[in-house]
Amino acid sequence: MPMRLQGRLQPRRHRGRPLLLRAVLRRPRHPGDMSFHRVSQPTKTPAPYPIPYPGQPPAAPPFEESHELGAQVRRRYVEGLQVILQRQLQVLVERYRVGALVCSVAGTVWLRWVAASKVFDGMWARKVLAEAEATQRLIKRSASGGQQEPQEVKCERADEASPRKDRRRVEFIFLRSLRTMLPLYSTLSICFLSCHIAREAVLPTDIYRWAMEGKLPYVAVFTEVDKLLGSPLKHCPLNARQLFRPVRVIGAWQLEAAAGFIAQRIGLQLPSVNFYAIAQRYLDELSLPVERILPHACRIYEWVMPSELWLSSNPARVPPTRVCVIAILIVALRVQYNINGQGIWEEICEAARNGGGSDGDANLAPSMKPDGGTSEEFGTKELLWTLADAYDKIDVAHDYSKDLHSYLRYCKDVVFPGIACSVEEEHLIEIFQDLYKGRENENSKAHTTNGVNKRGRDGTSVGARCFSASSSSGIQSIKSEMEDHGFCYMPPRKWPRSDGYLHYRRKTMTGRLVCAGHADYYLLIRSFAKLAEVDIRVMHASVLKLERRLGWIEERIDRSLDALQNLPG
Repeated sequence: MPMRLQGRLQPRRHRGRPLLLRAVLRRPRHPGDMSFHRVSQPTKTPAPYPIPYPGQPPAAPPFEESHELGAQVRRRYVEGLQVILQRQLQVLVERYRVGALVCSVAGTVWLRWVAASKVFDGMWARKVLAEAEATQRLIKRSASGGQQEPQEVKCERADEASPRKDRRRVEFIFLRSLRTMLPLYSTLSICFLSCHIAREAVLPTDIYRWAMEGKLPYVAVFTEVDKLLGSPLKHCPLNARQLFRPVRVIGAWQLEAAAGFIAQRIGLQLPSVNFYAIAQRYLDELSLPVERILPHACRIYEWVMPSELWLSSNPARVPPTRVCVIAILIVALRVQYNINGQGIWEEICEAARNGGGSDGDANLAPSMKPDGGTSEEFGTKELLWTLADAYDKIDVAHDYSKDLHSYLRYCKDVVFPGIACSVEEEHLIEIFQDLYKGRENENSKAHTTNGVNKRGRDGTSVGARCFSASSSSGIQSIKSEMEDHGFCYMPPRKWPRSDGYLHYRRKTMTGRLVCAGHADYYLLIRSFAKLAEVDIRVMHASVLKLERRLGWIEERIDRSLDALQNLPG
């Protein structure tokens, strides 16, 4: 036993010797007692052998990288929209004399709108990528008819370019999600909503027109974002043109509906429109006596208070708020000036025809002229004459559509900003502009006599446009115009049964809805419809709806008064 223990303890003396010598000393003396001991040494892992052709396409970027990419795009997009909104508010205050209160209101609305959109949710990037992958699988499944497609064989160059394509695809997936949650036009909607809350007389048609003409920064504002926020190369892979260039400018109806949707989303209790300011603005633009008409219109407004005066998130709602304001004005004018089919416009045409000549203002009776009289002398004939004259003066066309030079400048500064031309192209453009200006001057001289331009913007002569009813063709022109707009001309009432308010109705004739009306009523709604930039039939439908509501209120009042009289004493 001592010898065995001594033999077993003997290898401890060789602890400081090399590993190979220790293994040799541990070798047993008898063959039956032999054992094997594996000694492992650190070895270098060989490089993986390249995957033979064809290979599998590389996977999408990991979630951490996609999350960081989405955070960069999201931050750049939200900050850019905020800068665009600030520029729009600055233009509204400085150029269009809007109160500075809209800036503070817009700031609060913007922050609440961003918070309600949940664009800064922690799971936003994961949800967007998951929805995109699910949509892509659904599209592939529907395209293949439910059958599994064979695996595509790609070359090595396509495999190398796949990571860049995948990254680019993820970038635009995030951008589409951001444009859905926070659309570009939401800045215009917030501007209009802020003006509505601040009780400013700014209409959605104004916001649309200013944005379309480039006066309000929207179409070409992406050229200013980089200057205000810095270069996006280090932080965001998408440039300002890709992020902030709008595809189109939404119309006035969609703009008002978007403002109502934002207010509903953030939980705002909105007031009605500023009826007094908007009605006064419309009366001033039509050169009508404000002091005489507006008090009666305000009484109808306070009495009826229609629901159409509040913003709605429904884009298909008829009518919009501005049309409801004008409907109240039309009813007030009809009641105050007794426009109920008495044939006043036919009398004006007959007087002009008997006077002879084409200048209607020279042959018009003194009582029919709108100028030179006070508001007390402003009668029904003066009202119709003023409306007919204002209809021709209302210009709803955009500024860039007046001539070719304005349109080319608009395309260069607004539609295609930032596109530089070569020196040869600039020289060629100057030559063409000089040729156009020369021909334009020749045409203006040909149409000018004694320093007076005989052509209007619509191509008709000023004399004929000032008073188209100077002959019997005036009534014929009104009839044809009414037929073009879906109206049926009604002759004047010869023996009116009463002097009360006349209610018009719509009838179905030859498979379509026809609106019957007199010439006086048509001239009244025609001018207001052009001023509000809506169809005449929409304006007529709004007036009929308001009249039905007024009739219902009067009926309820009569019943209430009768009930009070029959109470026992």
